[in-house]
Amino acid sequence: MMAEIGLNILATGLDWPSDKPGGLNIYYRSICKTLALRHCIEALVCCNEPPEQEPETNLTLSNISNPLMPLLRRQKEFKKYAARVINERNIDIIYSHFAPYGLGAARIAFGKNIPLIVGFHGPWAAEMKVEEAGLKGRIRSALARRMENNTYRLADRFIVLSRYFKRVLQEDYGIAPDRIHIVPGAADTERFRPTDDKKQLRNKLGLPEDGLIALSVRRLVNRMGLLQLVEAWTEVVRQHPDALLYIGGIGPLKEALETAIQRNGLEQNVYMLNYIPEELLPSYYQAADLVIVPTQALEGFGLTTVEALASGVPVFATPVGGNLEILTRFSPDFLSEGITVNALAKGLNHVLKRREQWPSAQQCREYVMEHYTWNQVLKAIEDIFMEVLEQKGRGKG
Repeated sequence: MMAEIGLNILATGLDWPSDKPGGLNIYYRSICKTLALRHCIEALVCCNEPPEQEPETNLTLSNISNPLMPLLRRQKEFKKYAARVINERNIDIIYSHFAPYGLGAARIAFGKNIPLIVGFHGPWAAEMKVEEAGLKGRIRSALARRMENNTYRLADRFIVLSRYFKRVLQEDYGIAPDRIHIVPGAADTERFRPTDDKKQLRNKLGLPEDGLIALSVRRLVNRMGLLQLVEAWTEVVRQHPDALLYIGGIGPLKEALETAIQRNGLEQNVYMLNYIPEELLPSYYQAADLVIVPTQALEGFGLTTVEALASGVPVFATPVGGNLEILTRFSPDFLSEGITVNALAKGLNHVLKRREQWPSAQQCREYVMEHYTWNQVLKAIEDIFMEVLEQKGRGKG
């Protein structure tokens, strides 16, 4: 199958959602599949199990190493493979989504005048500091920062998902604003769509047919704000005794969350769902009345937010990063005043008292269709690619 424009793109990512779910990996898969509609793209990943190929597309998946290998060895294998691909094929663009794995390809591209576009998904070094305290965390963060800097200084352009991450690149990494393009992420609007029968769906999932169900699907790590949400739910159930909260996800905070639920006597109001398989995620969104995104720090976009809205479900979130930008234009009352337990409790109680004022499923869906589809993302990224190719004298005519 021949691509319409026909750029040859070499992309470097972290992992693939079938091996390790998460916002970065889901975005990487989505953008690679979207670009493959019009271009030829080889996507490099590092998975425990090789991901399945995407049949009848211009996308080739190559599993370069194993995540259990030492990082330096993984980096060498990515560089070696990238060098072979670049030497054997006429690569037009290097599209990097994870600095350590993209560094080798970035250096080769620089020597061959091939444009390097970096998809910036967050300050990797800063995330390490948030999740890992002590000397070990500081050392790992410093090494991560060096890898980031070595990659970013070679980049021709950066693509970020929000104004928030543009500020991070400018203020924390010293990147000139004219090198940074904001292209918000998107929802798969074919997978995520409203349901006509919420009760039947709840019954199928083993959820209560009646009553208010709130859902929060997050990695169980500190910056996702789930401990704060559980504490806030204590205040929520005082005013809304029948309000149920379901938390989906896996991670190191599972035991702490279970302890917090028991300590606050919330066993009848808060339930841990563990990992929600990707194929069931749309159904869980559809079954919910409200999705909650209580992020404490470093929320670059808010993929959960647009997926839930595409499913016809309103979203309540903290005013952090991309969620602030998404919800301010649509439903500002669904943003808490801050990230504290008190701010979450106050905001949630305010919203729950006014359910008759919530946006409808159709309004939620239409907002996403207007602003957050992959067709819109594809056009914006293609424009960036073509602009950089022209500037480097490699235009496709």
